Amino acid sequence: MGYIDIHSHILPNMDDGARSVNQSLSMLRIACEEGIDLMIATPHNMPGKGCPDAELVYQNVEKLAELADREDLPIQILCGTEYYFREEVLELLEEDRAITLGGSDCVLVEFDPMVDRAYFRNALRDILGTGYRPVTAHVERYGKVLEDISLLKDLHKMGVLFQVNAASVVGDNGRQARKDVKSLLKDELVEFVATDAHSDGRRAPYMEKCAGLLYKKCGSRYTDALLFGNAEKYLL
Repeated sequence: MGYIDIHSHILPNMDDGARSVNQSLSMLRIACEEGIDLMIATPHNMPGKGCPDAELVYQNVEKLAELADREDLPIQILCGTEYYFREEVLELLEEDRAITLGGSDCVLVEFDPMVDRAYFRNALRDILGTGYRPVTAHVERYGKVLEDISLLKDLHKMGVLFQVNAASVVGDNGRQARKDVKSLLKDELVEFVATDAHSDGRRAPYMEKCAGLLYKKCGSRYTDALLFGNAEKYLL
C-alpha cells in the first residue's frame, strides 16, 4: 500500500502552491518517487491567499488528474480544501457547501500560528457542532496550544483529528517543531502525517525519509495508520 497524502497544494495557480501546470506535474512525479499513490489537493481558502469557489477546485482537480493520467503517473488525486478558520467556514459547513477531504465528513482547517487556546477550542467545538469532523492542519505550529497538550487530549476525545507535517517529523521545520511532534506522536494524538507540499523544491511532497523515521520510532501499527490507514478509515 502506498502512502496517502491528505494535505497538499498541488493545483496550479490556485494559491501559494504550484505556480504552473508543469510544476504541478513535477510535484506529482516527486510524490510517486516518494511512495505516495494518492494525494488530496487542498488549496487555501483564506483571505489574502485566495478563496476559490468549490466548482473551480473540482474542475482543477479533474484537469490535473487527467494530465497525470496522460503522463502515466500512478497517482490518484482527490478534492479537498484547507480552510483558514473564520465565521464564514461555519456557514459553509452548516449549508453543506464546504469542500471536505475526499468527499468525507472531515474538513481540513488551519489557524493563525499564534491562535489563542480558547479560540482554538471553541472553533473546533463549533465545527463538531455542524456535524462535520475537523482535521487540524499542522497542529505543531500552534505554540500557545502546545504549552499544555491537555487541551489537545480533550479535543481528541471529542472527535477532533490532528495532522502534522512530514518536514516537522524529520526536523526540517526546526528543533521546536520536531520536539512538539515527538510529544504528540508519543501520546498517539496524531491521525495523519502529510507533506503540505507547496512546490517541487524545498517544500516538495517528500515522505520517504519521514516514513523511515516513523517506522523506526513509532512501530508499524501506528505508522501504517499515520501514513495511509487513518486516511482509509476516515476519508475514503
